[in-house]
Amino acid sequence: MSTEGKDRWRRLVGTPPRSIAGQIAVLSVAAIVVSHAVATLAFFLLREPWNPDNHPGVAATRLATIVRLLDAAPPGDRLRLLQDAARSLPSLQIETAPASPEPPSASTRSERPDHPMVKRMREGFGRPLTITDLSPPGRREPGGGTRIGIVTPSGASLRATLPDDDRPPFGPGPIVFTFVLLGITLSLMSIWATRALTAPLAKLAEAADAFGTGMNLVALPRNGPKEVAAVSRALDTMRGRVRRLIDDRTQMLAAISHDLRTPITRLRLRAEFIEDDHARTMTLRDLDQMNGLVEAALSFIRDGQAGGAHSLVDLASLVQTVCDGFTDVGADVCLEQTRHVLVRGRADDLQRAIVNLVDNAVKYGGSARLTIHPSEQGVALEVSDDGPGIPEAERDAMVQPFVRGDRTRNLDEASGFGLGLSIVLAIVEGHGGRLSLSNKAPRGLVARIDLPLAVAQATPPRAAPMPNHGAALPAAP
Repeated sequence: MSTEGKDRWRRLVGTPPRSIAGQIAVLSVAAIVVSHAVATLAFFLLREPWNPDNHPGVAATRLATIVRLLDAAPPGDRLRLLQDAARSLPSLQIETAPASPEPPSASTRSERPDHPMVKRMREGFGRPLTITDLSPPGRREPGGGTRIGIVTPSGASLRATLPDDDRPPFGPGPIVFTFVLLGITLSLMSIWATRALTAPLAKLAEAADAFGTGMNLVALPRNGPKEVAAVSRALDTMRGRVRRLIDDRTQMLAAISHDLRTPITRLRLRAEFIEDDHARTMTLRDLDQMNGLVEAALSFIRDGQAGGAHSLVDLASLVQTVCDGFTDVGADVCLEQTRHVLVRGRADDLQRAIVNLVDNAVKYGGSARLTIHPSEQGVALEVSDDGPGIPEAERDAMVQPFVRGDRTRNLDEASGFGLGLSIVLAIVEGHGGRLSLSNKAPRGLVARIDLPLAVAQATPPRAAPMPNHGAALPAAP
């Protein structure tokens, strides 16, 4: 449609409402209009055609009127009245009859008190009538009517033919069909309109969820109700501010790290000239902790906001590589159950997350047992140990940055900075997965990673070979 045609259409029907309330109001009015239109159409299509001359009830009423006139007319005028009625209503086949009715015969004549049109005529006359059935039995044709003889209380007599009411009774079928058609029409219209109204909201939720997990910028909806458009603009502005805030924080930490490396290096050189061996050792250890703390913070920022394209990763091979690295240095690490599945992600980041979990299990539990099995989300990797576990009230806090499980120790004796689980959580959520911690009986902790599959897998699980045991592989800072 051209621009001129669109302008003409808008002038004709007006501008559609932009608000959600206005669109819902238009939808309600449209549903009412459509329901009335469908009901009216069904009424005209299903209504009974009306032809008074062919309607049995009308014929019985007209015959009752003629009988009343004939009963009230003087005897000398009855013949002329019957002749006029016969010419006016030929379908009734009116003719004169003897003054007294013929005696009924069991073979040819009988009363028809149950005939619906006879009942209708008696009700229309309003007084008792003598009615005799003159139709020959056994030779009645469908639609031929019933031949009757009538004698009024005043002695007037005539013969006429009443049509049979052979129409089928009006059943519930047309009404049910009308309501079913109306319900289907309104349901389809409501579904279409609801999807049109909620589609921008679904896109908005998708964009917000993608930005909240992986900082990915999904296109925001630009059409739809004005409320959705306003939220989209606000969310777009917020995304820009959040990204600028994160970039500024990362640049600040990188600058601090770069600036601290130089004085730390100078201090290390000066510490080598300290004559006291104990003081020199303590000073070098403090400098190593300072450098490790800066590197750990930068690693947390980098892994939490890691970018780059995702590729297909064989999770079983990746886990086996991590286990081999720990067993090579003598750690008690065993992959008990595995299955070859493909996940989509960054192999280096996933390996770092698995290394952190295994290192925690070896550090606090003395050993690590790994299993890979299917889950509702796709595939689950569980790392279990026999350590003291984590109290349920502290599990949420343990995945926060700089929160350590060995809180009773001071920083001088601690071997980490409380960023291991935080890095794992950031990597797993960046891959669309979920990290959960739970205690096992009688003691120990199970750290579970759920990841979505890249492709459907049907490979049955197999037992992994038992590796050698040894010391722990150092974890990433």
